[in-house]
Amino acid sequence: MGYTTITVDTSDFVSTITLNRPPTNSINLAMREELDQALTEIEQSRDTRVVMITGAGDKGFCAGMDVSDVANLYNGPDAITMFFRIERFPKPVIAALNGYCLGGGCELALACHFRLMIDGPKAKIGCPELNLGITPGWGGIQRMARLLGKSKALDLILFSRRLSAQEALQMGLVDRVFSEADFIKDSRAFALALAKRPPLAVNAVLDGMTTGLDKGIEEGTLVDRGWSKKCAQSKDAVEGFAAFMQKREPAFKGE
Repeated sequence: MGYTTITVDTSDFVSTITLNRPPTNSINLAMREELDQALTEIEQSRDTRVVMITGAGDKGFCAGMDVSDVANLYNGPDAITMFFRIERFPKPVIAALNGYCLGGGCELALACHFRLMIDGPKAKIGCPELNLGITPGWGGIQRMARLLGKSKALDLILFSRRLSAQEALQMGLVDRVFSEADFIKDSRAFALALAKRPPLAVNAVLDGMTTGLDKGIEEGTLVDRGWSKKCAQSKDAVEGFAAFMQKREPAFKGE
């Protein structure tokens, strides 16, 4: 499918989705529609084991909702539903934050499994919606509280704080911080290393952990048990044990 608001590139089992509406890469109806379609195609593709979402240009990842498109806010794919889809995606999703990440952009990043952030002077992350008299409406309130705890999340949201990369790393809002010079290279290296992990087992961990967080530890453990049997009987398990005995790197195929 041809896209106009995003680009999709796949190589070495990593699919990179670039939000392509510079300079702000704000989210409008067309972008929601194209993101939803891209996720469907990527989920079904055996050529993709890891997804990385980043922003076009050298200023930012995403400034959030396109205010000029507010009339379409409730048309097309709903952002809340889409962000749940990302959070529950069977393949790891990485947010590569190449600049400012604000409002709905921060909410998108929070839905991803990992957040990597560039250590640049203009790079800021946060949900500053209260400055406009509105609230984060795409799941940011809930996800930030789950990630950071209630009081830290309230402090960030109620005071519309915008954190630098180092501040976000210290607080636990992002997982890695890379220099401006090496951001693309280091983010790609992180994604490639993740893509080498056994796909079935990765899917199992994502599914079990998400289920446990959403429905409780007992439900999560039941999912873990089912996946444990399936993974133990997989060709990847045979390859993993063989590689261990032969002292070589395993070549997992997701089978």
